[in-house]
Amino acid sequence: TTAIARRYAEEAGVADRIDFRLGPALETIAGLDGPFELVFIDADKENYVNYYEAALPMLADGGLMVVDNTLWSGRVADPDENDDNTSAIRALNDRVLSDPRVENVLLTVRDGMNLVWRRADRQAPAR
Repeated sequence: TTAIARRYAEEAGVADRIDFRLGPALETIAGLDGPFELVFIDADKENYVNYYEAALPMLADGGLMVVDNTLWSGRVADPDENDDNTSAIRALNDRVLSDPRVENVLLTVRDGMNLVWRRADRQAPAR
């Protein structure tokens, strides 16, 4: 529920700046109006690529997308790990890496975070 998040937001004095939404994530994203300075994705791994594609057009110029768990306890680097979550995170990492619309840095902090921002020229890099 959002009750815990609301409580902490109130304690931090920022509850008036947060619009809490509860529902299926892809439907919720589709109903949002951007642009957003920060997008944080930490949800069901099997939809990571879908969340990325839905949120990227809403990212403000100079905005940042943070995708959590992108190393998945190192399982993404283990070729013998092929469960659904690991495969989904690999697919997201591959999509971001090959996406000419963005630049990214994969941080090896804890379970991994992929920091993604749109390219300033929004064009594919010269090869």
